[in-house]
Amino acid sequence: MFPKIHLFKKRDYAYLLVAASVIAGGIAIANTQASKAPLQNSMTAYVVSTDKAGKEVLQPATEVEPGQTVEYQLTYENTGANPLKDLVITGPVPRVTAYIGKSAFTEAKAALQVSIDGGKTFENEPVKRMVKDANGKKVEKIIPPSAYTHLRWTMKEPLNAGEVQNFAYRSTVK
Repeated sequence: MFPKIHLFKKRDYAYLLVAASVIAGGIAIANTQASKAPLQNSMTAYVVSTDKAGKEVLQPATEVEPGQTVEYQLTYENTGANPLKDLVITGPVPRVTAYIGKSAFTEAKAALQVSIDGGKTFENEPVKRMVKDANGKKVEKIIPPSAYTHLRWTMKEPLNAGEVQNFAYRSTVK
């Protein structure tokens, strides 16, 4: 039916891992108390489907097809002895997918912002821009969530020693 595609090329997969860990790594290095960084993180992609009973099922994403939904789960754990403050968690939306609006989720007290420019800048939703309409008049346009390139959570409270927080969002394969 549809050709199977790899969700990530090796370069894209490396980009995802780097993007998910750059901030964590920077914070971890800044907060290093011993030889092991106190902030550990991981990012995993899952294909979302439903079983015969209608229950959602998540399976590790190795190959995906257009139209499938992928959930990205980012896990951050403080393995150190002290709280970690001012954590910023960033997740990329792969180019071969489109973010599904309102799918971002965390139980952490955190503010969500999004980027439409490859992660250079972030802003609150809805993202709006002034554009010229067919008559040349400037009008405000809401940028659709499918144009988002990154999501970012800024934690409002420290990640306490031994604490784990999860962040998730979904996209559709183009």
